[in-house]
Amino acid sequence: MSSDAIVVLKQEHKELLRLFKDYRALDPAASAARGDLALLIVHDLTVHSYLVDEVLYPEVSALLRDPAHEALRDYRDHTTVDRLCESVAARPVTDPAFPGLVDSLLSAATQQMSQEEREWFPQLRATLRRKDLQDIGTRLLAVRETAPRHRAGPVSGAPQGAPG
Repeated sequence: MSSDAIVVLKQEHKELLRLFKDYRALDPAASAARGDLALLIVHDLTVHSYLVDEVLYPEVSALLRDPAHEALRDYRDHTTVDRLCESVAARPVTDPAFPGLVDSLLSAATQQMSQEEREWFPQLRATLRRKDLQDIGTRLLAVRETAPRHRAGPVSGAPQGAPG
């Protein structure tokens, strides 16, 4: 895989969208499978948000040396998606609000990724040198291995520390 930062993040978007599609295809009655997949989505979105907000944006900002630079204008932090991830992870799959929260998360994340690809990534591509994007991409790949992961409780509603 390319180490270009935009290629790396677009590949993550593709994988996330595949997970979203898989979640939506599951029978609503398959609550355990939906809960497990929802937690995987929360995990992967948490890592993705961390990479964009804590690695990509700061490194781009440092390279451009101008907080008002046009290429930074289309950046959107992942606060809404992060909060929805926390809400999903905090609820048992049996909670009647769970499916609606997951739907809200998937919609917000899809919109965020679409905006990044449509608006922000082209600005970055036009502004940064290819070598800069490759260096940032290499850093993204390295940091991904140690990025914070969301530690959610059991989705099934079992008490914390319960087996299985």
